[in-house]
Amino acid sequence: MEDLERYAIAVTEAMPGTKVDLERAIAGLPKGAREVLVLRDVQGFKYREIAELTGVTLGTVKAQIHRARNLVQEALER
Repeated sequence: MEDLERYAIAVTEAMPGTKVDLERAIAGLPKGAREVLVLRDVQGFKYREIAELTGVTLGTVKAQIHRARNLVQEALER
């Protein structure tokens, strides 16, 4: 989500050491959630493209990305 990207950029600019925290938070995600989050928010694939690449339904992709973003945000707030 663009909100997470803006959040990560703002946090990293305010606190430069946070980039490591963001990378750690992403690395700590479950494999499926991490894969779809990276495909969407780092590599810029569209939801439908991610569904095709990963072989899961569009709804599952959206749910995994939503969950992954929430988990990353929670990890960064700790």
